[in-house]
Amino acid sequence: MTTEEIINRLKDFALFEDIAHNHDQITRVAAILDSRHIKAGEYIMKQGDHGEELYILMSGAVRVCKNTKQNEEYTIVDLKAEYNVFFGEIALMDSDLRSASIKVLDDCDVLVMGKDKFIELGNQFPEICLPITRTIGKKICSNLRNANNDVILLFDALVNEIQSTQSWVLRFSILWIKI
Repeated sequence: MTTEEIINRLKDFALFEDIAHNHDQITRVAAILDSRHIKAGEYIMKQGDHGEELYILMSGAVRVCKNTKQNEEYTIVDLKAEYNVFFGEIALMDSDLRSASIKVLDDCDVLVMGKDKFIELGNQFPEICLPITRTIGKKICSNLRNANNDVILLFDALVNEIQSTQSWVLRFSILWIKI
């Protein structure tokens, strides 16, 4: 892809929607991105790895996976380039461990934004990185709300299961007493 094709493609991503109209700003962002080609079957990142990069899926497809406590991998979601997705955004905000794995399903091309380059760009041009940071913040908040809803759903299911079990134990106890 040429630089101009990359710049035009970046405008499709929600991550850059607040600066997409400004050619100079989106060009500065494109200048700090590295391009990588990754083969099917490889991992872009693994849960538990140290991370300092955000990835923008330009072509191909990936699978977001998590590991159980028994270290068994399960699928969260499959993502395709046409969905205009990015992942690994939390790594730009902190330097913690990756919370999921990204496995390549179909050969893919990604653009990579490193944390150091993002911070440097933000120090020089806060008007570029502040809107990007806000978008990342919104995505993190949305993920947190979804996680909270999932916890409530699991808690309700657990309570219902306990109540069902208690009811069965009570009925069995009454039956046992009658005998």
